[in-house]
Amino acid sequence: MSLDAVRNEIREIDERIIDLIAERQRLAARIARLKQEEGLPIRDGPQRKAVLDRAFTYAVESRIDPVAVRSIFEILIDMNEERQRGCSGDGNLP
Repeated sequence: MSLDAVRNEIREIDERIIDLIAERQRLAARIARLKQEEGLPIRDGPQRKAVLDRAFTYAVESRIDPVAVRSIFEILIDMNEERQRGCSGDGNLP
C-alpha cells in the first residue's frame, strides 16, 4: 500500500471521528433539554468522572495511551457542556 493510500485511509477515519463528535454534540443538545426540564445543572461531576474513567480504562484495554485519551475526552466533555450552555441560552456557540 502506498503512502498516499494510507493517508487517505487516515483522512477517512478523521472524517468519521468528526461525524461522531457532531453526533455527540447533537446528543448534548438533547441532554440540555432534559436537564432543563428536570432542573439539573449542566455540569455533572460524577458523570464527568464516570466518562473519563471509562475512556481511560477502554484506552488501556485497547493498548493506546490512556492519558492522551483522557485528555481528548476532557475536551469532548467541555465541548458538550458548552453546547448545553448554548442550548440553555448561556453559551458562546451560534
